[in-house]
Amino acid sequence: MLTARNLARYIDGRPIWSGLSFSISNGERVALRGPSGSGKTLLMRALVGLDALDEGDVLYRDQHLDEWDIPEYRRLVRYIPQDAAFLSGTVQQSIEQFFTFRANRDLELDTAGLERFLGILNLPESFLGKTADHLSGGEKQMVAIMRSLLLGPEVLLLDEPTSNLDEAMVTRVEALVDVWMDGDPERRLVWTSHDTRQLDRMTTRTIRLDPSSKKQLVESS
Repeated sequence: MLTARNLARYIDGRPIWSGLSFSISNGERVALRGPSGSGKTLLMRALVGLDALDEGDVLYRDQHLDEWDIPEYRRLVRYIPQDAAFLSGTVQQSIEQFFTFRANRDLELDTAGLERFLGILNLPESFLGKTADHLSGGEKQMVAIMRSLLLGPEVLLLDEPTSNLDEAMVTRVEALVDVWMDGDPERRLVWTSHDTRQLDRMTTRTIRLDPSSKKQLVESS
């Protein structure tokens, strides 16, 4: 279970959010909603230790974030931002490089899984030979999503993951995430997007950041 306890973040003495407490259980698909400026990305980044908290604790498997080996934690709780980095070389090399990192050296690239992902995304095998200068922003984002799923995460934090994709690509990426979720009942995700229809399709529970509320957090099923 991914748990947040009384989280708070202040900027210039003003709370972006405070007193945030919630848990994400196995199998859950959670939408993180809120107006612009409500701190959705800031919260996503705080959940993986990319932004500091002013108050509160994040726990995973009942272990505090600061007790984890952070590279290992970020493999299990995987944050996918709007513009994920693309490593040098071909698509194949960009994916393979992730398996040379310290936290991932005990893993082997699932080539069959990669082929399956290419099929779901309607990408030919030759796509793996393309280099960064021949990829669109949307194609780079699809590589980042495939790469993250191949690391075997247990939680996905998806921060506007399809904002650079055309409609056809969006449909394929949603299908890929569905396949990933259906592959293990213990997997879970948190998704934020300006596309409310996408959140309606892909999630079943909402955590809403509401700066106008004294509680600053509203949950609904």
